[in-house]
Amino acid sequence: MHAKKRSISILIALFTTFGAAILGAQDAEALLAEADRVFRIDRVHARSTLYVTRSGREQAPQVMEGFEFEARDGTARALSVFNSPPRVAGTAYLTVGDDLWVRFASTGRVRKLSSSAKKNSAAGSDFSYADMGEGSRSFSDRYEASHDGTERIDGAECHRLILTPRRGERDAYEQLTVWITEAERRYRRIEYFENGAAIKVMELEDHRPVGDIEYPFRITMRSLARDSVSTIVTDFIEFDSPAVEERFFSTAYLDTIR
Repeated sequence: MHAKKRSISILIALFTTFGAAILGAQDAEALLAEADRVFRIDRVHARSTLYVTRSGREQAPQVMEGFEFEARDGTARALSVFNSPPRVAGTAYLTVGDDLWVRFASTGRVRKLSSSAKKNSAAGSDFSYADMGEGSRSFSDRYEASHDGTERIDGAECHRLILTPRRGERDAYEQLTVWITEAERRYRRIEYFENGAAIKVMELEDHRPVGDIEYPFRITMRSLARDSVSTIVTDFIEFDSPAVEERFFSTAYLDTIR
């Protein structure tokens, strides 16, 4: 009798484990889509401050203003303009779909970056040009998701997903591991991989309601290859903002920035 009960228990355990694996595979894309709500906002106007600490030395904070807009054809557009300190004032990043242009404050010249250059450091930080210029392009647009279990981060139960690039996504990272909170369905941590190894990790904190979205007002990127950490603190953000104008999202507008 005891042996029969043990057999039933083992079968139940196996069924539960197998069922959870199937459920995880089915739900991974849905979880990712829910967390991506933070990207699916339009006419975003924000002001933020970038803090960089390298080898224990804090750099001068960099203040920037950002605009995001989705064109009628669905193309995501984003513009970031640095306002201070003086050495970076006038630097700007413009993203239109998969294309990225940079206006360099030192020369005033505008240059379109190659795909390979998009992962280079932006503004001397641990964020890349691509990280800074992704605009409203969501992770579910670019990556396929699979469930990799659960994990607690700072007391919050999180789903852990493995993301791999969708076919044709040339500029995507080799792999991402993302942690999405179980209760709120929002991003908590993102780990970036290249050449088979984790290269940096992003923490998304200080979520506050903006409209019907819980927005992370503090985003920290920590390098795993060097002693460096960068944090973007949002000072102001507005959705459906009248301050966002279509004319901002062109190379002609970059030429007017001083």
